[in-house]
Amino acid sequence: MYADLIDFDTTGKVSADIFHSEETYRRELSTVFARSWLFLAHESQLRAPGDFVTALMGEDPVIVSRQRDGGIRAVLNVCRHRGMRVCRQDSGNTKRFTCSFHGWTYDTAGELVKVPRETEGYHDRLDKKGWSLTPVTRVESYRGMVFGTWDPDAPALIDYLETARPALDSFIDTLGSDIELAGPMKWRIRGNWKMPAEGLGTDGYHAETTHASALQAIGGMAEPSRIFQYSSAAGHAAAMTDLGVTQRMHEKAGVGPSPHGTNDTVTVAHATVFPNFSFIGYSGPLRVWQPRGPEEMEVWGWVAVPAGLDAETRRQKLRGVTVSFSSSGVFGCDDSENWSEIAAVGRGFVARSTPLNYQMGMGFDDPAGTDLPGFDVRTGHLFNDIGARGFYTRWAELMDGPELALTPSAPPPGANGRG
Repeated sequence: MYADLIDFDTTGKVSADIFHSEETYRRELSTVFARSWLFLAHESQLRAPGDFVTALMGEDPVIVSRQRDGGIRAVLNVCRHRGMRVCRQDSGNTKRFTCSFHGWTYDTAGELVKVPRETEGYHDRLDKKGWSLTPVTRVESYRGMVFGTWDPDAPALIDYLETARPALDSFIDTLGSDIELAGPMKWRIRGNWKMPAEGLGTDGYHAETTHASALQAIGGMAEPSRIFQYSSAAGHAAAMTDLGVTQRMHEKAGVGPSPHGTNDTVTVAHATVFPNFSFIGYSGPLRVWQPRGPEEMEVWGWVAVPAGLDAETRRQKLRGVTVSFSSSGVFGCDDSENWSEIAAVGRGFVARSTPLNYQMGMGFDDPAGTDLPGFDVRTGHLFNDIGARGFYTRWAELMDGPELALTPSAPPPGANGRG
């Protein structure tokens, strides 16, 4: 039982092996990533029919595209003939996707529309309708953020995100509601995907040590007593401030109060939507921690900017994120060094067998979540592992639950064994 690898009732310990085990990683792909809602794109990237981006759901590549009827559809980016990647671009606009191996061609909805040598090779008996690209089971949007899940029984996206809303709404409203994404930037680093996912949701504790030089240059951390974090049963976690940042930015920009029921005096500092979608308030970076093995990940990053921002202000904003939170930014390099070293030293037999400490704040959090009235969350001081404990509690629930049952459909071969 994976629940046995975490203990937040008495000891506050987590097994180090969950960050290094290949067996654990393979099960994450069939449970955590197969059953959760995963961030795919932003609607600003899919404005016109035929616009598409490629994304990942765990290690499964997908194509996300705007349809002629205005809807958004996602399909597995794997050709049904020999399993080749169909689309090898990050984004673009097209009416067709053609596999570069044998030339099977699909429309943007994933329907197989052309097969080379269909008459000679398949004797006109290939049931093309039965060999479409595998559709992502459900695709839904929240305030322009597009998510997908393979699980037909998952809750509606709006319900899944319920306890992520304080952070997500604050992030969007701080930028003025109408946003677009710049990017992506992509890079690979050593480390387990869960480390940055829990860190962006909960870990304010590392900043004054890991980022000491950078914080010294900008005048230090915000007053910790004005920052709290929250955790939810869904695994979402965030650090929030009550410094009135959103309110002041709205006043400066002439923007009215948020219509989404969130507190305009409470602003997100950083957050993770379970399992692997994170964002940082104020400056607008978004991250998806793409799993590439138990000790490797691919980081996909974007910057959210107000739509219609003038070119010079946009350039300055992107430069600010590049020098701070990108692969070569001061904060990004600091964090990557930590995650990579954890992967390196944790491969030892004794290291993997030595439990890790998640005790900070145990017994001192507020189960009523009084800092965020109206939301079913627990809150705690900035220096608290409450968010990480919630993250791993949800992780263990999914890991100990059933794997997603797949029933891929394919028509039988045609007459005389031909398909």
